[in-house]
Amino acid sequence: MYHYIESGLKYIWLINGFQQQTLDGEIYTSIDDMHGLHRLIGQTVVDRHSPLKHDEVRFLRTEVNMSQKSLSTLLGVDVQTVARWEKGQTDIPRTADVTLRALYLEFVNETSKIGALLRMLADNEIAEEREKLVFAENENVWQRAV
Repeated sequence: MYHYIESGLKYIWLINGFQQQTLDGEIYTSIDDMHGLHRLIGQTVVDRHSPLKHDEVRFLRTEVNMSQKSLSTLLGVDVQTVARWEKGQTDIPRTADVTLRALYLEFVNETSKIGALLRMLADNEIAEEREKLVFAENENVWQRAV
């Protein structure tokens, strides 16, 4: 079995659906249909009745392609609150837990109009991050220009 810690969840193990190769003494692992695997993991996480754990909050947030800032704005909390949930410093309140689960389910639902809007929001956020990077050299030191 393969311990799939790359998901960010320490309790995921794969029986098959992966290949491993050794190159120059290093083991490289590739996962078949990673998108499908992550969708199944997400569905399993949101279907559980126990409160979301810190790593599950981070997993679901990243699966819906949202930054901590975007999620905090959507939930009406401070960005540091989301960061504390993801670090396990504080528990996620039940209402935010349920909202995040619903957000994930809507996001992955291909026929949902709400899901389409959420995907559009996530795509816009990603596009803004990639839009344009400007750098300048100042006294032999490269810096990002604002």
